[in-house]
Amino acid sequence: MARGLHAAGLRQRRPEISLSEIQADWIESLIGSPCPVPIPEGLMEPVNQEFQPVFRFAVQTLDRLGIAYAVGGSVASSLYGVSRMTRDADLTVEPFPNRIAAFVTAFDPNEFYLSPEAVGIALKDRSTFNILHPSTGYKLDLFVRKDDPFEQSAFSRRTPFAVPGSPDERIQVHSPEDVILFKLRWYRIGNEVSDQQWRDILGVLHAQRGRLSAEYLDRWAAELGVKDLLNRARGEV
Repeated sequence: MARGLHAAGLRQRRPEISLSEIQADWIESLIGSPCPVPIPEGLMEPVNQEFQPVFRFAVQTLDRLGIAYAVGGSVASSLYGVSRMTRDADLTVEPFPNRIAAFVTAFDPNEFYLSPEAVGIALKDRSTFNILHPSTGYKLDLFVRKDDPFEQSAFSRRTPFAVPGSPDERIQVHSPEDVILFKLRWYRIGNEVSDQQWRDILGVLHAQRGRLSAEYLDRWAAELGVKDLLNRARGEV
């Protein structure tokens, strides 16, 4: 729906706009700068562009290369709480300094945009890099797991989820407690102005009532300096 509304708005303002121009505008709104590679030809209408194969290919590649990962962000909060439209996926990955070449070459440059330099820097600094699929405008943000106690704990508590339409296939997802804690931390870092982050937190707390470990949440919320936000969210729920 988001893609369809975006395209309809552009067409209302610019009736002669092409599919590739619509795609370029979507990608620029997604990554904050113009698309770094040419837009592929033969695009489908934006509302019909299917991104799930892109996501599945990425996690299958990580599995094949033996790179441990955990899905987080809005994809995870939608699984555990209230589903919402999302334009990208967040994954935490274990550092993989000896498999950079194999990882980069797994993503065909005719289909994906992936900077080898950005991958190397992210692994060195324990930061983030992204993979862009210009044909669908879909983006995956990969966060290299930091070496701090919380992220180590969160990574050890990953939960397998069945992939819709493929019950024998599993993806690794952060636990609901850790999704809440990550989002509380991002909410605080972002000066507590993201209504969407807050709704995600409330959605998981509400949907997972009676299933969450209060002790785990309290311990790490205090460690991360977000215990006041956790208490506030609990009160609202």
